[in-house]
Amino acid sequence: MTDAAHALPLDETSRTALAAEGLDYALVDTDDAAAHERWLQAYHRGFHSEALNPEQVAEYRTSLAGPRLVWVRDATIAEPQHPVATVGAWRSTVSLGHAAEAEAWAISLVTVATTHRRRGIARALIEGELRSAHAAGLPLAALTVSEATIYGRWGFGPAAHAADYRVDTRALRFTAPLPPGRVHYVSVPSLRHLAPSLWERASARGAGEVPPRGIHWDRMLALSARTTTHAPKLRAARFDDAHGEPQGFVLYSIAENPDDFAASTLTVEYLCAATDDALIALWHFVLDHDLIATVVASLRPVDDPLPWLVSNPRAVRTTARSEHLWLRVLDVPAALEARRYAAADSVVLRVTDPLGFAEGTWMLTTTPDGTATVTADGAAASAAVVELGAAELGALLLGGSPASALRLAGRITESVPGSAARLDAMLLQPRAPHLSTWF
Repeated sequence: MTDAAHALPLDETSRTALAAEGLDYALVDTDDAAAHERWLQAYHRGFHSEALNPEQVAEYRTSLAGPRLVWVRDATIAEPQHPVATVGAWRSTVSLGHAAEAEAWAISLVTVATTHRRRGIARALIEGELRSAHAAGLPLAALTVSEATIYGRWGFGPAAHAADYRVDTRALRFTAPLPPGRVHYVSVPSLRHLAPSLWERASARGAGEVPPRGIHWDRMLALSARTTTHAPKLRAARFDDAHGEPQGFVLYSIAENPDDFAASTLTVEYLCAATDDALIALWHFVLDHDLIATVVASLRPVDDPLPWLVSNPRAVRTTARSEHLWLRVLDVPAALEARRYAAADSVVLRVTDPLGFAEGTWMLTTTPDGTATVTADGAAASAAVVELGAAELGALLLGGSPASALRLAGRITESVPGSAARLDAMLLQPRAPHLSTWF
C-alpha cells in the first residue's frame, strides 16, 4: 500500500487531458500484486533494462510499495492491462547546506512507451506531479534526469553538478598530511547498518543530497537480487578516527589489465566521508594500492580536493562534468527561507513561471547571521533587482550555478547593475552542491 505520507490525490487536470487522448491516468494499487508487477515491468522496459524475474519483482514490490505510483494505460492496444507510461514520487528532503534542509517532492521512474510518444503524456505526468505537490504545500520538486534537454520546460533547473575523475596513480605521490585514525578492510555487508547514518552525517556538510531509499543501499552493497552477481567483485574499507569511531567508507572493485597485471584499474563505486579526515584517509587508501595504474571515480563533487592531495594535479583528469540534481521551486518564500546565506543584502526577484507556482515579485532580505525573509511585491531603493524564470531560480537555489554566469548567458537580467554579483555573494556555499546518488 502507498505510504500515507505520499498518498496525494491524483491531478484532475492531467486526468482530463489524457482522457481526451483516449488514455486512462490512474494511481496504482500496490496491494494488487499483478498490477504492481505490470507497473514495475513497464518502468524497466522504459529504461531498456532486463525484465524482472520473480525474486526481483518481490524485492521491488517491497521497496516500491511506499511511493505514490501512477500509470497511463491504453484500452486500444494489444495488451491493455500493461501501462504505456509510468511515474513514481515520494516526499523527501533536499539538503541546503549548513545542516539545513527543505521538503521536496522527489519525482522518478518517468517513462513513456515508444509507441505512445508525442501525445502529451510526459507533460501530463510531470505537470500532474507538480500540481499535486504544490497543492500539498511542498516547496520544491526534485529529480535526476537521463536527458538534460527535457525538464527545463517545466521549470526545473540544474542545481547541483557532478564530475567523473580518472587518475594516473603512477604519475603522482600522495602529499596531503595523513590524519590520525585508521583504515580497515571490512566486509561489504557490515556496512549495511552503518552506511545510512554515515551518509546522513556527510550530507549535512553540504547542499544537494536527497536521502536514498533502503533499496538503494542494498543495490550499492550488492545485497539485492539485481546486484548480487556483483558481490564477488565488490570490496570495502572503513575509516575510523583516533577514537575508533567510524567516519567514512569506500566501496570499490578492481579490473585486471589482461596485458599487464601490474596496471589494473580500480573503480571507486562510492566514497562517503562524514569528516575531512575521512575523505583524506580514504583517498590515500584508494591511490596507494599496488598493481594499480588507474583509478576512476564517478559522480564526485566538482570541487573534490583530490587534485590538491597529490604531487601532480595533471594526473587527476576530469573526464566528465554534468548537471545531476534538478530542482523546481513551487513555493518561493518557503524554499528561499529554508537555507542560510553568506552575505547580508536585499534582492528583488522578478520571477516568471508559465505554470504559475513561482510567479511574482519577491523581496529576499538576508541578515548577517545568514537567515532570510521573503515578502511578496517588496521594494527597496538599495536592493539588487534580478529578472529570471522558474528554471533559473531552481538552478540558483543551492548556489551551484553562478548568477553572473546566467546573466552572461542571457538566462537572467539585472535591472540594477551589479545585481547578479550581489546575488552570488548571498548564495555562496562553502562547498559546491553535490548529489552522490541517483533516485
